Amino acid sequence: MKKVKVGYLSLVKGSWINERLAGQRADALKMLNSLEIELVDCGDLIQNEAQAAEAVERFAECHVDCLLVHFLTFALGACAPSAARKLGVPVIFWSVPEPPMCGGRLQANSFCATNMNAHALWRMGLNYSYVYGDCDSIREKLSEKFLVVRAMRELGRLRIGAVGGRVPGFYTSNYDELGLCAKFGVETEKITLLEVVEKARKILAGNAEPVCEAADRVTISDVTPDEVRKLKALYQALIESAEKYRVSTFALRCWPDVNDIYGLGICGLIGMLNESGWITACEGDVLGAVAMKLGQWLTDGALPFFCDWIDFDEKENTGIVWHCGAAAPSLCRTGCTPRFCKSSIIDGGGVKGVTCEFPLKAGRVTMLRLGETREQGKYRIFAASGTALDTDQILRGNPLKVKFDRNVSEMLETVIDNGVEHHYVVVHGDIMEKLRLFARWMNIEIL
Repeated sequence: MKKVKVGYLSLVKGSWINERLAGQRADALKMLNSLEIELVDCGDLIQNEAQAAEAVERFAECHVDCLLVHFLTFALGACAPSAARKLGVPVIFWSVPEPPMCGGRLQANSFCATNMNAHALWRMGLNYSYVYGDCDSIREKLSEKFLVVRAMRELGRLRIGAVGGRVPGFYTSNYDELGLCAKFGVETEKITLLEVVEKARKILAGNAEPVCEAADRVTISDVTPDEVRKLKALYQALIESAEKYRVSTFALRCWPDVNDIYGLGICGLIGMLNESGWITACEGDVLGAVAMKLGQWLTDGALPFFCDWIDFDEKENTGIVWHCGAAAPSLCRTGCTPRFCKSSIIDGGGVKGVTCEFPLKAGRVTMLRLGETREQGKYRIFAASGTALDTDQILRGNPLKVKFDRNVSEMLETVIDNGVEHHYVVVHGDIMEKLRLFARWMNIEIL
């Protein structure tokens, strides 16, 4: 994935220049160049609109993803709004603390500059955020904001393979294809189950053994070698389909058809796809797949868990999230072993493989759901943070108990009263602030 391209605009007011500012700019450049970004520098301390316009032309030619406006002192109010309008990318204002006040002249007035320019961009309806502090104190905050910028950019490049449509009766997997493209730039490619299954059958009939390296690392419990071979063939068929249709992510209709026409439950297959970086949502849930990618980007690489919220305890303030065996093996709880098993659900249970079963690991987590509102073309995000607890194999499949930060009773009211979809994404890491910023920049309601 390409690094975020950041345009750096260091603004000052000519009458406020002093010997300290060049050093501060140099320190800022050193810190920024140490981050995982591609920096496009304005080249100097920018004092007037003409210099700013020249820098903006350079940023436009380089197609920057966002603009970092560093107020080393107070600065003219026209530079930042003009740059923001012309570039059309999110703006991050950086103001610095006032030097020690010893009875003399005001030396920086940097925060006031942010305040003034935030008002201008707010009035113009443009996206902005801010950081306040020296290089060390704002380093992590800036990195988090750059992750949000990257997620916005990557959404505009995302192509999802919708394989087989949604499963019967799951209206929560419905989505507005054109609305999704118009809002986020996400494209979906319709792929039939028949095409993928026929590819898998040809692979099985060939001379070469099907390949799925992730499956080779999973312990076999009660499934047959033939079922594992069929899983690998279907995995390989989906990868070939991804290359054919130029998709990087799937929303897969995992039942009932494929169980019947291919003779295999494919929960374990979905886990292997996720483990290998081909993020895949179950039950044909395209918006679920988008949320999985969003969670992955905002955590800078954590594998997402697509799940149902199945139980809660209001006294403990906990909830249990679960799915039937489609989690990536890397999410396994320490000390436990991912195992290929017969499905506990399909055809009454114990008849067909393959699920990949284990409890998930502990740690800080965020649960999220991207969905449509009742107003056409509008979207919302449900988000909740908590701590995943050490969870035993209390259910077949992939269980995880989470102690939420918010009151679980209030969360339940939010979910039911607002008709939140029943599929959630859980990622390891606290990305609540990044989700809030993403929602604000994308003009999305957040629950």
